[in-house]
Amino acid sequence: MESKLSCSVSLHEEMLEEKKVFVADCIELGISDFGESVDEALANLKQAVYLVLEEAPEKKELLEKEEPLLVTRLFL
Repeated sequence: MESKLSCSVSLHEEMLEEKKVFVADCIELGISDFGESVDEALANLKQAVYLVLEEAPEKKELLEKEEPLLVTRLFL
């Protein structure tokens, strides 16, 4: 299987200056970005990831992985 660049993303809502925004976190790189919609938050995070990789290309190896077998959430 071919290795691709990808990252695990956590998405949640926050209030910013009395306005609801969506925050997307890239787990592997420890970076976040936000937007007024889920799509905007993800697009902004993708751009932030590209900027990090441009400035620190060695971090690319953190995102080189095969597709996961399973992605889930465990509620306690």
